Amino acid sequence: MKKIKKVDWFLLYLTVIIGIAFLRFFGRYPPGLIKFFDSFVTLSKEIVTYFGLTKIAIFLQNIPMRVLFFLIGGVQITIGFLILALFGNTIEQGTALLLKKSNAVLKTGGILYAMIFAVTSMFIYSVVGLPIGGIFVIVFHIFVMLGKIPIAVFLGYSLLEQFHIKAETYLYYFVGSFIMLLFESVYMIGSAFLFFIFPIVALGVDMLLFLYRFVYQCSLPIEFREKKKFDRKKIRDVIKKDL
Repeated sequence: MKKIKKVDWFLLYLTVIIGIAFLRFFGRYPPGLIKFFDSFVTLSKEIVTYFGLTKIAIFLQNIPMRVLFFLIGGVQITIGFLILALFGNTIEQGTALLLKKSNAVLKTGGILYAMIFAVTSMFIYSVVGLPIGGIFVIVFHIFVMLGKIPIAVFLGYSLLEQFHIKAETYLYYFVGSFIMLLFESVYMIGSAFLFFIFPIVALGVDMLLFLYRFVYQCSLPIEFREKKKFDRKKIRDVIKKDL
């Protein structure tokens, strides 16, 4: 694995510090955004009442927040496996970008995050643009969820590489997903990973994937993929079978 440069580690460390500071100073959501999502809560209550799902709603409310968080994380991991099965090459390209272009990923993700935050805030604080701001938030979370899949593969590969373990991309993703869940669950700094650090990296991966696919029209070599060994004996047995 290509070692990450010191400057990249410094940028990652700086991102963590900025994320924590950002959440300390701006810990509350804008009133307009709260009001917008309150309307969804009211609508959900009406739907639950109409379809007679009150008992299920009460059951879910009694589940501890951490347990519910891990259940949601489990659903996201399952969706990630499905996306990995359908778009494996694209996900592996995203992981290759993290291995070889980590500096560019952080810079691109930071710029995109700041731009999206500014545009979304502008819409949310205006009464007319509130629905558009809400749509921006939803689209933002979708792209972040997609961008987290290569991050999980990268983290899983980085950990198993320390133990000289070569595996399939699915195992890298499985291990990395739980690492991300642990990072997001850490007291005090978990919110920084959830709302700031992982989204920045995810957006950077998404943008560079788009540029490499449609603008540069090139791809990076997938060096971390497990190479299948050539089974000479099996091939010889197949050839001799019909002789």
